[in-house]
Amino acid sequence: CMVEWLRAAGFDLRTRKPSGDQFGFSAVGGRLRGHIDGVIVDGPEGFAYPALWECKCLGSKSWRDLEKNRLAVAKPIYAAQMAIYQAYMEPSIPGIASQPALFTAINKDTQELWLELVPFDAALAQRMSDRAVKVIQATEAGELLPRVASEPSFYECKYCAWARRCWREQGVSASGVQ
Repeated sequence: CMVEWLRAAGFDLRTRKPSGDQFGFSAVGGRLRGHIDGVIVDGPEGFAYPALWECKCLGSKSWRDLEKNRLAVAKPIYAAQMAIYQAYMEPSIPGIASQPALFTAINKDTQELWLELVPFDAALAQRMSDRAVKVIQATEAGELLPRVASEPSFYECKYCAWARRCWREQGVSASGVQ
């Protein structure tokens, strides 16, 4: 829906390359990669183009946090994702890192809309890129990095695709981990 709404508002939003493939990047031999929701290449006056576009769907609790604190504080993972995308998409979409990205969200409980221009944060992109390299190097060396929590029931562990492996390899019961 958001794609159609933005296009109806006059934005030239591209969600696919002319080949039909999604816009994305790959680095470190394919070990670091991502796909953007889209890029806005033109549209109404008052905006800078090209602009990365990222869209999420949020529940009411996350929505209230977003309203109160804006993206960088309420959803730092999304802010980091957008900074990485802007940095790594720059070679293939020149100028995307010099313009604010457009973050949109839909409240899945009320259907409210959120639109926020998010300036490129080069320092955040570098920290996240460095973190990715650290994880890749540790993985290649067969090392486990310190966990985010001391218990497998920690809320972030419940959503991690590697939680069972992480906790099992350390001899800790992964009960409560999906």
